Amino acid sequence: MKKILLVGTSFSAAPLAECLIKMGYSLHTCGNQAQDPCVSWAGEHHCFDYSNPDLLLELVKKENYSAILPTCNDDSYLSVIKVAEILGLPGFDSVETTLILHDKFKFRSFASSHSIPVPKIWDYGSGSETPNASDYPLLVKPVDSFSGKGITKLLNKDGLHEAIHIAKLHSRSKSYVIESFLNGSLHSHSAFIKKTKIEREFFVDEFCTVYPYQVNSSNCPSSLDNQVRILIRQYIENLSTLLGLADGLLHTQFIVSDGKPYLVECMRRCPGDLFYHLVSFSTENAYISNYLRPFLGKPYVFLSDDKQIPWARHTISMPDDAVVYGYSVEGGAEETRFFQLSESGSLIKKAPYGKVAIFLTRYQSLEQLYTNTKILANKVSLYTNRSSLL
Repeated sequence: MKKILLVGTSFSAAPLAECLIKMGYSLHTCGNQAQDPCVSWAGEHHCFDYSNPDLLLELVKKENYSAILPTCNDDSYLSVIKVAEILGLPGFDSVETTLILHDKFKFRSFASSHSIPVPKIWDYGSGSETPNASDYPLLVKPVDSFSGKGITKLLNKDGLHEAIHIAKLHSRSKSYVIESFLNGSLHSHSAFIKKTKIEREFFVDEFCTVYPYQVNSSNCPSSLDNQVRILIRQYIENLSTLLGLADGLLHTQFIVSDGKPYLVECMRRCPGDLFYHLVSFSTENAYISNYLRPFLGKPYVFLSDDKQIPWARHTISMPDDAVVYGYSVEGGAEETRFFQLSESGSLIKKAPYGKVAIFLTRYQSLEQLYTNTKILANKVSLYTNRSSLL
């Protein structure tokens, strides 16, 4: 059995671990949380902070793994990419290319210089153009965070310095980006790249209904019209060709504003919060397996035609800190599958810092799907220390 290393051990990584075991690999894991789900699955676990690429490289050289696989968080992917560049492993771009995609300021600068639509940005304090009163509202974000943390919306210049301070606190590099606020619908696009072209793609509608910058509800199939899909396909293949992307997943979040799509974030790691289950349940394609295959030097395996089964996904979160004892979800769906993230009686931090559970629910029709996904938060009843029922 070939020995491989999975870098990350959280609940989102568990289905990746299961997939690798089923594919016949001898699974090793690394991470500094010995109680995480994947640890008990591994043939051997190495307990250390994998965000340190030097420690990761030392382990990989010592154990002579046939492959190392990033999981569903930025620390994992960015550390693995540095090791992969040194060792020449398949399925990875250069560190330089990866940073263009994963740094919001660099990505927007690159995309706009090649006529790929993105929100307008300002390099505040550099002596270049600064926002005018007519440019507001604006968003101030950390350049290297995909969690929705550290984002501030400004209606005018008051509070700009405080917003920059907050963004820096949530940034690994202590850097930020100021960008135009786009009002529109939010969506994502998972493209599996082969020789810089899209081999297979999946569109998803997304909603932020508890915390304004963290997706908590989504549905597949998407309700997007075909013209927007064509434009996104063109933008992504153009981006892939310009950067010479390696085979593998390119996951992009975008906003459709006044009928025009704007790319907001791109990543090459696997999305978290069980996003892969949403696409797999809806299309019956093996999202996880095809994410892993390029790192293993294997070709994609997709169905000849995607299914169109109406599935929605919802992450249960809260607007305020609370001790959560349980919850219930209003019926009406054909099927609901629950994935527990916290123990009863745990103190759960408010969104975007805490999560109670994730559930996926199947509807009978696309009409039901599109009507219900955006109001899934209203269908959840939480039993907490604030509840009058306790």
